[in-house]
Amino acid sequence: MRKTIISTDGFGSFSGGDYKLEHVEQDTKMNFESLDRWLYLGADALDNSFAKIGMTMGDLASRSYSSTRPGYFLFCAFKFTHNISMQEVKCIEGDVLSRIDGLHRNVDGSTKRMTHYESGLPSECFFPVDFFTFYKDLHDEIYDHHRSSFVISGYENEYGIDDGEFVDCIFNLRHKKHHDEYIKMILRHD
Repeated sequence: MRKTIISTDGFGSFSGGDYKLEHVEQDTKMNFESLDRWLYLGADALDNSFAKIGMTMGDLASRSYSSTRPGYFLFCAFKFTHNISMQEVKCIEGDVLSRIDGLHRNVDGSTKRMTHYESGLPSECFFPVDFFTFYKDLHDEIYDHHRSSFVISGYENEYGIDDGEFVDCIFNLRHKKHHDEYIKMILRHD
């Protein structure tokens, strides 16, 4: 899964010489063009009750497959701001995993977070879950608790009217015809 590089060269400058506005403009441009800091949601095409949360500060393609789960793929990836540190990314990933673990529990109260077989340590994988509820909860946890560390995008409906905002993300290209539907699932109207 790769994000297309989009240039902002044709947009011009709006700052008019205001150094504060120039800084905001430059920061926005760098966030827009950034391609290397992501919190991703993995899925399994063969089992829609599986989900994995992970992070990368590199190429998403390296995270989009698993030799042990042939149906595994990256469903989506949420974009961090361009200037976030590896330490901050790891802290946010840990907090999000903990929050999601608290939300997705079995009827008896036990965790749906899977553990590694040999070490018994918690993994980044959850099973069994309702995948789309999990996806919406993941987005909401990011939006509500870590918004300043992610790029936020607005969404215009088919009439060109602002219809809310969401944590900027990309989706797997094999699901291209559903991208708008997936965004509408997570839109916030705060």
